[in-house]
Amino acid sequence: MKKLFLSLAFVLVAGGAFAQMDAVKNATKAGNKGDFATAESLIQQALNNPETANLADTWYAAGQIQQKKSAKQLENQVKRQNFDEAAMHEAALQMVKYFLKADELPDAKGKMNAFTSKMASAIKADKGNLINGGIAMFNSQDEGTDAKALDFFGAYVDLANAPMFAKENWAVADTLMPTIAYYAALAGIRSENYPAVEKYAPIGQADKENGQNATEFLIEALKKQNKTDQMLNVLKAAIDKFPTNQAFFANMIDYYTSNEKYDEAQAFADQQIAKDPSNFFYNYVKGFLYSQQKNDDKAIEQYEQAIQKNPEYANAYSELGKSYVLKAQDFSATATTNVNDPKYQEDAKILRGYYEKAMPYYEKARQLAPDNTSLWKQGLSSVYYNLQMQDKYDEVMQAY
Repeated sequence: MKKLFLSLAFVLVAGGAFAQMDAVKNATKAGNKGDFATAESLIQQALNNPETANLADTWYAAGQIQQKKSAKQLENQVKRQNFDEAAMHEAALQMVKYFLKADELPDAKGKMNAFTSKMASAIKADKGNLINGGIAMFNSQDEGTDAKALDFFGAYVDLANAPMFAKENWAVADTLMPTIAYYAALAGIRSENYPAVEKYAPIGQADKENGQNATEFLIEALKKQNKTDQMLNVLKAAIDKFPTNQAFFANMIDYYTSNEKYDEAQAFADQQIAKDPSNFFYNYVKGFLYSQQKNDDKAIEQYEQAIQKNPEYANAYSELGKSYVLKAQDFSATATTNVNDPKYQEDAKILRGYYEKAMPYYEKARQLAPDNTSLWKQGLSSVYYNLQMQDKYDEVMQAY
């Protein structure tokens, strides 16, 4: 009786598996007839059933259905009949996902990679739709489309590491790979998927036009994930590779100052100045560091060096004006306010002198950047007010 019971159990299990394989076959037949709703319903049951969920046959059939679905939309486009571009892109994406999964599993006979050749050919023929789908989603204004664009672009980039394409060496041979990886990283930034940015941005760094932007995305992603050591390593490499990119240098200084590591920040700034003495921005940042430490005299020295190297840099003029206003405010805190005090006139003269020194710098900042009122409006209005230049004060307050 025990042997009979075991044999009966085997028959029941095998029968369940055969029933599910019939569902796979029926799904394939429905897909061949163009009845994609039925095909997808049947194959989904098989994908969820433990008897068939781990068989390559099931995932291969699911991919075939999507392949035919995509091909049908392409046919409709050619015939100009009810063409659904979004459906074509989505079917191509799902086909790739199903086929890649199928390649990881044994078929019903226990054989690995039973369908690799056919699947690889299908993906090669349709992988351009991954790019087109990503572009369409990226340009859409609908909610959630950035994440969907990432899905498309990421799938394209991931093909380079798929075992079925190992011989293709797409990581090198596909010249579009760095560009698509850059867009995957950009979509990741826009959808705040920072692990995805960390994954794709390093590949996007090889893109000739967007490599610097990809590096910025990577730094932001590492920062958001509190991966400080990795972020610093990327920043240092970026500063060496792109010495004219002020954003990288500013990010490094921001890290030092936000953690109150001013000595390290100054040493880093000095190191960069030694490497490139003509770079005005390094002096500007060094001045900013002194300002943060309330050392206005040294800050002024650095800002002046910055404008000597670049007389058109409005920010340095603005900070020079601000430094003198701060000196005026500090002096005012200790100056006598008693008009009968012998020192009153002397203190008033010194105080006025600071505002007079600040005025031409703010005015120059305004001249160079009239639309950027944050650089000059508040400071210049304060200067005019304290110098009792009412007409100029009124004019500035009404500006923009």
